[in-house]
Amino acid sequence: MGTVRCEVHGSQQETLVCQHIAEGLVRRNRVGFFWTADDPNNARPDAWCSACEERVKATGGGWVDLALEHLQPKILCGGCYDVAKQFHMGGDPWS
Repeated sequence: MGTVRCEVHGSQQETLVCQHIAEGLVRRNRVGFFWTADDPNNARPDAWCSACEERVKATGGGWVDLALEHLQPKILCGGCYDVAKQFHMGGDPWS
């Protein structure tokens, strides 16, 4: 796992989320938040939105074809990931 430098949170763990989670955070538009539990040692596993969840279900759980094309992963720092998770799951991280 690498690290990234964030203007808000400083040096943080590098995380990956789908484009919709990243855009939704900026626009403050909730899109859902799903992640894999395959790696219990990673507190911030790759995450994706409700629409991406439906697409990956349609492929039988594989990130292939349209599911992968629609995902378009974006990098967030660990702090931004935590804010995105709280927001997209219905919380208000800015209060």
